[in-house]
Amino acid sequence: MPAMAYSTHRLVQVFSKSSIRPSGGITTHSFWLETSCSLREVSCPRLRLDHRTSPQTMAYLERVSTYLRKESAASDASQLHGSSSCTLLTLSVRDCAMDDSCIMCARCFYSTEHAGHVVTFCISQQPGGSCDCGDPEVWRHPINCPHHQNGASTSDSTTKSSDKRAPVPISPNLRDSMARVIGCALDFLLDVLDYSPEDTTLPSSYEALMDQSSADPLQKEYWAIVLWNDEKHSYDEAVAHLQHMTGCNLQQATAVVLRTDDEGRDVIEVAGDAKRLLETAHKISTVDLTVTMRRAFDIFREHMAAVIIEWLLDLLQCHVGGDKHILRELVAAELFSSRRPDSSFLYSEVSKQYPEAHEGGRIEWLFIYHPRLWKRPRLNLKQIYITILTMSQENRLSVAIHYAKMFHRIIDSYLLVDREAETSIKFFALDLFTVPSVAAHLVKECGVLSRLLSVIAGFFTNQISNKRIVFPPDPNHPMDVEAYPFRSKRYMPIFSDIRYICNNHSVQGIISSGTNATSEFAAVCAMFMGIQPNKRARGNHVEYESDSWINVFNVTLSLSRVVKAFGEAFTCASPSALLACIEVVMTQIQRACSMEETRLDPNFYSAPTFHTVSFQGANYRTIEFDVLSGWVSFHNAPHWLLAELLKQASLLESRQTGATHQTVLQSAIAEKFDDATILQIIEFPLRVLALIAQVRAGLWVRNGFPIRGQLVHYRDFMLRELCYDQDLFLLQTAMILIDPNLVLVSMLDRFQLLDWMSGNQAHPECEPTHLAGLVEELLFTLIFCTGDPSNALQLPLEAICKREIVHALAPGPISFTDLCKRVPERLIEEASFEHVLQNVSVFRKAESILDTGSYELKEEFYEEVDPFFYHYTRARREEVEGVLKSKMAKNGSKDLVILPKPYKIPAGPYANLETVLESPVLLQIIFYTIHNFVYGAPLTEGSVSTDAIIDQALHLATLALIQLGPRFTTIARQTRFSDTSLVEMLCEIETRDSSKASRPRIQWCLDCMTEHDPSVREFRQLPEAKPVSDASMEAKKKAAKARQDAIMKQFADAQKMFMETFDEDEEEETSANQPQSEVEEALEPCILCQEKMDSSRPFGTIAAIHPSRLVRYSPPPGTPQWSDVLRSPESLDKELPVVEGDAKADRLTAFPSRYLRFGTYSSTCGHMVHHHCFSDYMEAIRSRHRVQPQRHQPECLERGEFVCPLCKSLGNCLLPVNKATTKPTTRIPPFAEWLRSLGIELLRSTPDRQLERHQFPSGTGEFMFWAAEDTAWPTDPSALGSGDEIASTVRAATAMISRQSAPLRTRPEPMAGERGAGLYIPDGLGAYTLAALEVAYRGVGATGTTRFLQKLPDTAGQCIRGIVGTLNRLAVVQFRSRPTSTFDSMRLAIAKRLLPEWTREEQYRHPFLLRDPCSVLFECAAVAPDFIPNIVCALYYASLLRALFALIQHLLTSSSSHTPSLKSTRHTSFLGSVAVLLKSAARHSPILDRTADRILDTIGEARLEQLLYAHTLPTLRSLLIFAHAVCPWAINPVDESEMCEYERILRALSIPFPSDLHNHESIQVLLAGWCTHYGQLYTIAASECLIRLEYPNVYHLAQLPTILDYMWQGNDALLTCARCNTMPADPAICLICGALCCHQSYCCRGSDWSQRGECNMHTRECSGPIGIYFLLKRCVVLYLYGDSGSFAPPPYVDSHGEIDIGLRRGRRQYLHPVRMEEIRKTWLLNGVPSAVSRRIEVQTDAGGWESL
Repeated sequence: MPAMAYSTHRLVQVFSKSSIRPSGGITTHSFWLETSCSLREVSCPRLRLDHRTSPQTMAYLERVSTYLRKESAASDASQLHGSSSCTLLTLSVRDCAMDDSCIMCARCFYSTEHAGHVVTFCISQQPGGSCDCGDPEVWRHPINCPHHQNGASTSDSTTKSSDKRAPVPISPNLRDSMARVIGCALDFLLDVLDYSPEDTTLPSSYEALMDQSSADPLQKEYWAIVLWNDEKHSYDEAVAHLQHMTGCNLQQATAVVLRTDDEGRDVIEVAGDAKRLLETAHKISTVDLTVTMRRAFDIFREHMAAVIIEWLLDLLQCHVGGDKHILRELVAAELFSSRRPDSSFLYSEVSKQYPEAHEGGRIEWLFIYHPRLWKRPRLNLKQIYITILTMSQENRLSVAIHYAKMFHRIIDSYLLVDREAETSIKFFALDLFTVPSVAAHLVKECGVLSRLLSVIAGFFTNQISNKRIVFPPDPNHPMDVEAYPFRSKRYMPIFSDIRYICNNHSVQGIISSGTNATSEFAAVCAMFMGIQPNKRARGNHVEYESDSWINVFNVTLSLSRVVKAFGEAFTCASPSALLACIEVVMTQIQRACSMEETRLDPNFYSAPTFHTVSFQGANYRTIEFDVLSGWVSFHNAPHWLLAELLKQASLLESRQTGATHQTVLQSAIAEKFDDATILQIIEFPLRVLALIAQVRAGLWVRNGFPIRGQLVHYRDFMLRELCYDQDLFLLQTAMILIDPNLVLVSMLDRFQLLDWMSGNQAHPECEPTHLAGLVEELLFTLIFCTGDPSNALQLPLEAICKREIVHALAPGPISFTDLCKRVPERLIEEASFEHVLQNVSVFRKAESILDTGSYELKEEFYEEVDPFFYHYTRARREEVEGVLKSKMAKNGSKDLVILPKPYKIPAGPYANLETVLESPVLLQIIFYTIHNFVYGAPLTEGSVSTDAIIDQALHLATLALIQLGPRFTTIARQTRFSDTSLVEMLCEIETRDSSKASRPRIQWCLDCMTEHDPSVREFRQLPEAKPVSDASMEAKKKAAKARQDAIMKQFADAQKMFMETFDEDEEEETSANQPQSEVEEALEPCILCQEKMDSSRPFGTIAAIHPSRLVRYSPPPGTPQWSDVLRSPESLDKELPVVEGDAKADRLTAFPSRYLRFGTYSSTCGHMVHHHCFSDYMEAIRSRHRVQPQRHQPECLERGEFVCPLCKSLGNCLLPVNKATTKPTTRIPPFAEWLRSLGIELLRSTPDRQLERHQFPSGTGEFMFWAAEDTAWPTDPSALGSGDEIASTVRAATAMISRQSAPLRTRPEPMAGERGAGLYIPDGLGAYTLAALEVAYRGVGATGTTRFLQKLPDTAGQCIRGIVGTLNRLAVVQFRSRPTSTFDSMRLAIAKRLLPEWTREEQYRHPFLLRDPCSVLFECAAVAPDFIPNIVCALYYASLLRALFALIQHLLTSSSSHTPSLKSTRHTSFLGSVAVLLKSAARHSPILDRTADRILDTIGEARLEQLLYAHTLPTLRSLLIFAHAVCPWAINPVDESEMCEYERILRALSIPFPSDLHNHESIQVLLAGWCTHYGQLYTIAASECLIRLEYPNVYHLAQLPTILDYMWQGNDALLTCARCNTMPADPAICLICGALCCHQSYCCRGSDWSQRGECNMHTRECSGPIGIYFLLKRCVVLYLYGDSGSFAPPPYVDSHGEIDIGLRRGRRQYLHPVRMEEIRKTWLLNGVPSAVSRRIEVQTDAGGWESL
């Protein structure tokens, strides 16, 4: 039996006596004494676990865990604590931080000043980590955080600020007892983990299961299956697999999956039948779910260990006697203390396995055993380490030393064993290696850097034994790029660790002080030298194109970044140390190249051999190698390291030594390395450059895509600065170390251009086009080596950034993302990069949703642009040349020659770089490049441009003239090739027509040479300039002008003749077909058959009718939204300022969903189709659905939906096509006369009993056949007449919505299946659509009488007229057999509703003021369009009275604080006295009369006038929109002058002003009758007379914060889901109501877990069929409609005007008003369904949107 064994029940009892409280301390120390004794003395009773008792045991564990899970009231600011449901915001300030690993918590960031700084942020879901604000070592300068003043540690500052009480001393006995309890708990924890396996491999057999080690002394046959978390399966997949494999129900499987995701693992089943459980476990593992099976005793001991870890974490947040540090100090001391050897039977065995931890503390064992734990305890342990680490600098260093001691074991587990790499303790290194003092100690005293290099060497050479990397590794072990290490991606953080270590200034001093670190690192780099070489395929294409090069390049990328950081460590090295390290690296390269060390694979490489090359009459001894037939690798890490060291050569003295005038570097290198050795050292980079040239020239096409991919990544993409530029720099350095002629001849030999540059243009393997490509690449290399002094000058970082940015912006304005693709990655990460960018460029903000911000180079910096910049491609160079020449021409320059920039290297090893231009070999290269292309055979079309190559050669000559002056002129004139010199050849080709493109540069060179040597003029053959008189020039200009005028006159005459002929034909055709009345309105053709529309076949316009909750009711006083009502603008037809988000996200301002009105919203795209074409199209859609059953389709056939064939908008019906009415020829009677004639007509009429049977019995006077589900509609299609088919589609779409939305409608309706059942179309469709259109165009301004109507699209009028036409056809169907007098009866029936004297009839007993005025408007337009001009006036006054009565009800409980009074009225001129109007309306009911008096006393007449104005203006606008769509002739032009919108509309619609009512007796009588009728009913049944007003202000979506990261500014309530009361892992904000939901989360799904996520459920509760959500962490907008959805760009952009979907770039996001406005328009114009369908239409969508 083990010395220490524990009972679950006993441990629960012990822990339950704890009096620990986060804020209250410990009341007594008896707990610690009892616990200490209990843990030592408790025996191990029989632990009985089976399928009956395991739930109770799990319940014990849950209770213990719940009891111990405390939240600290004052947690440290230095710790980024969190749980599985919280989100952690960290920010990084590049201007302040020493490196990119330095972060700040939100509290510290927002408390410090960072204006103008480059800030990035990150949102992490996992807890752990520390805020670096209190650590002065990681900041460039003090940041003055108020929470960490005077450099105090975080714990101290927090205690001082949050706890004012003096600590109470505690007794030594209590302290000792607490220490013993903590030590005992840690020993138990380690005892449990001794038996835990590192891997999660399932036993293959029953025998293997029985062989597992166990701590159970009785070896009881109770077993447990454990499911482990992974990132491979979704929730649904895991749940389904568990149900299928284990037979559990949905709830049980879901609970297991959720616990597994939250905790990291969970027990699936506990039982005694081992074989059955093992079989079940194997079934589960077949679907790639990770499961393990062990004895239940061990599993529950591990669960208890997790509880103890959480208990320890809670202890760190508690205080004793007011002292918060006691428990932390005790836990730290016990962690650093040694483990008791007698704590476990396995201790002796595990101590042999891990000898490093035997003499160490408990924390070493925890580091080792970290991979044996799972997600939750891992995260808790890391929080414990962070808390201990941030206590003091001593603790930080102690933790670091213990960590470094076991670091190699940690890396072994991370690379080879750990299944949850994201929670590995390896990442804890970031908190240690980035602290300068700690990093220096670990490198100097613990040898961390050496150990890391050994790990890399052993891992990539696959020296792995028993899941451990062999140490020390064999340096000569071969490397296999196809092996696992290169395929793994876990090595990348190891390289990052080295980079972070090398970036510390303290470590840089250690590295550069000697050669040890350089020697070790160079040896590791040499292991990667020459890996994966390439050989040119001859004859046949390669059989298999391997993609292993991608893995190798990933390794090279990581290694090259480390090389860069390692080389930069020598920026402050001493000259002697730098020289010694350069010699070390050169020796390493030389030994590898000469095969003295077995670094290179002998199957591909051999020792170099030399041969003698004769060139220009001299012999040169160079290395013999043919790139076309040999093996060449892109990977030469030692050379990159050498290049980085040579870049620090400016540290060396610039004095010259000896008679040869050598610099210090030259003399030091010459002492140990001869010319042959230097050639060996630069051989591999030279081979790579030659390989690149050959690949670009098309000589390696048979090697397929891999060689092209390697070239692109090496030269033009990620590795350009780290690798390719280093190769160029090494060649440049070689030219100053040895004879440049030897280097140039070696280059010609490697490029295979020796003969070509000697005048022999034939080549055994290369075509002329190939040779041209090789020459171009050679010249490009030479231009860099001779003309780019940037590395030699040791430019500061700001100058390098400026140079790169200037050349990246030179071609033209680009976005920041495109800029980053043109600039080395290293520079982008620098803080100075964006500041330099702002200085050299002009930023243009994004103005539209399709636009992004762009940067344009300032004019003054174009002078610094060099077209031959070595990062330019050929195409980019030509583009930049064009830009520069156009700017030169614009500035009036006649000499369009772009000259190279002169340079002067004042001192250092590279001071004599320009002498390379004196090389005779270089002169011969220039000469024969020009000679061969000018005098040689022309190249085939489409090949390399010879003009561009000649321009390169001339650029070299120009550079030599600028740098050397007369010296180069003398050399060029005296040196002869093929009986001529360069000067003579240039003079000869100067006047050639074929040299026209190069002539300006040639002339410049010759002019410059002539200045240096006047004898050059004798060779030039310039034509004599003929004098041209001014008179002849003027005559030529006049003649050209006359010819131009004659041509234009001839063209005008021909055009005039054509137009006259066309007009005559058109007039003849029009007169022949014109009817007697007017020409028929021209309609667009059918978009399906392209035939014209006429009355011979029914047709309609594609439309969509959707349920909607867009329209808002006015909120009651006292709500936050009521203040918006009080601030309603005076005119809604003016451009209102864009509402920006709150500066701080204390709350999300949004309109509550409980005040939304339900209705149906109709919209149309305006495209028309024939009905029979539409039927065929619907059949085609149904066929597509049958053929593609797995695809999520853009339309739902069950809802009758389809996609417009032309614009892809969503539709579900066809609307009739009607045109607006024309002005009648007869006089339109005034309102009083119209009322009088209407009354007379009613008196003369006889009752229409048949029509009365079609009216509702409720007394409203409405017609039942206009109800969506009216049973009188013919069910037989044959009963429908021509044209009824179109209206039938509208009725079908409305009826479907009506059946589904019955509970949402508040209007009294007959039961389903009765006459008049369902949605009343004039009200629920017509009036609602009109209201929605009016809402959509609030805040939209223009000029003129109708202002906003100018922005109203034609489709809006088509939609209104289509609804009117539908109502007309629905009425026609019911009375098809009757005479035309039916509509007259309906006209009179509508008139009876209007006139109060007819309310005594049963059909019209319902008060007219309880009807929506716009509903009556649609009814009139359908059957009595002649009523519209006058009924608009009546309906306005009806809305005025409705608003008054609604305000009486609304303000009944209002107080002066809710609705403050105003000083004076503003609209008396046309509204008159609102108080008089109110009293006149309310006097018909005593209740209303008393309420009116109280309201006037409370808020005053001025406020009542403002509210009445605000609530009736939308109705006026709706009447104007309707009149504009149906009878535009009824709108009068108005001189707007200074009138408000209200007055303008009254005048435009010819409505008498309310202030002039005393002159309109007929209106007074009408209003009195309406008020009497309403007041009588109100007195009897006030509850039936409620009138709800519409929200009068501009509609806005939820107001998001101006800066996105404000959402996480410590406001947990804002980010808490109301349904599950947790902070979602993926929060979504409803932009309609501001609610926060869990996006794609199981916690808030409905009862049917496989169907609806919370976003979908909230959509139904909030806005009906559509949902608009902003996903915070994904930074994207989610549109939902039905069971479909799509993502849209977010309303946020970064400081560069670019969106960042997924927040991958990490830049701060700023609210973009234009993008937010576009989302608002999409919502208001019912564009969400079409936006979703369009997105799904263009892609293959798999569905699943309902789970969001």
